[in-house]
Amino acid sequence: MESGKTGFLKELKKKYGHRIKVLILVVCMLVTSILGQSICTHAMTPRVMMTAYSIDKSDIYPGDTFTLKFTLRNTSKYKIMNLKCTLSTEKGEFLPVDGVGTGYLEEIAGESEEEMSFKLESIKGLSEKPYTIKVKTEYEDWDGSYSAEDKIYVPIRLKSEILVSDTYIAEEEIRLGDNIEIVSTINNIGSGDIYKVTASVTGHNIADATSYIGNIKSGKNANVDIITKATAHDDPRDATEYDNDLLITYEDKEGNKYTETQKLGKLNVLEQDFSDVIKIKEDDTKHLSEVNKLEIVIGIIVVIIIVLFVRRMMKRKKLEKNFD
Repeated sequence: MESGKTGFLKELKKKYGHRIKVLILVVCMLVTSILGQSICTHAMTPRVMMTAYSIDKSDIYPGDTFTLKFTLRNTSKYKIMNLKCTLSTEKGEFLPVDGVGTGYLEEIAGESEEEMSFKLESIKGLSEKPYTIKVKTEYEDWDGSYSAEDKIYVPIRLKSEILVSDTYIAEEEIRLGDNIEIVSTINNIGSGDIYKVTASVTGHNIADATSYIGNIKSGKNANVDIITKATAHDDPRDATEYDNDLLITYEDKEGNKYTETQKLGKLNVLEQDFSDVIKIKEDDTKHLSEVNKLEIVIGIIVVIIIVLFVRRMMKRKKLEKNFD
């Protein structure tokens, strides 16, 4: 029985062996072709990458609008189609000004680039730090659909802004050489703290003087009190236009420096008043003159009395001598 089966297989192999070999070869070629095509197709899957982005403002503050542009590159040799970009943030820190934050491109040719643009608005109340915008890209080719995600970092800054108020000069009448007290208030009306605040005065007829204030938190204020000196007086014969300023300098969190100028204008500085001294001198001179006159009269009278007394004594001695 076993030998009969073996003989049948030998007969079948002898009769169809060549055809079986050809069939096996064809099957192998088909499998190889299918696997190769699959690998090749996977290797040629289009890949869209964000290669660059830009923002039209160097500084973005809460409540500002700005334009975000970025470039998408199709790194494949084959075109991609129906590309859609969607922008999103974690807590809605940036809102689209137009539309819903979605952009569309019909296609990007192989190894080509396209630019997309979005106009956004930063919401109020943001802190001073970088925020993330996620850009989700969805597209397709003839073999399927794909997606990718990129991140863009947008730094938010807080405005540094001050208001100088209640500036006045304590003295009502200023004369050359007098000390001048200048008083003012610095109000931090910006959304960020300010640092290294310094107040100084300078001008044509006052001496330069500086006062260090320190740091001022947002919404707070600080007082300025500077003592300077009047260095030049108004002279009708001089055409000089005197002008004086109060300067407030400060820095923001990043160390950027700012200066606010408060005009003090022209200070009416008068000449020194020597009238009282002259008056006292005149009074003293007059008083001394009267004393001198009285002393002279008394002296004359004393001299006359002495002379008369001496003469009388000499006359008496002479008479006594004659009687002897």
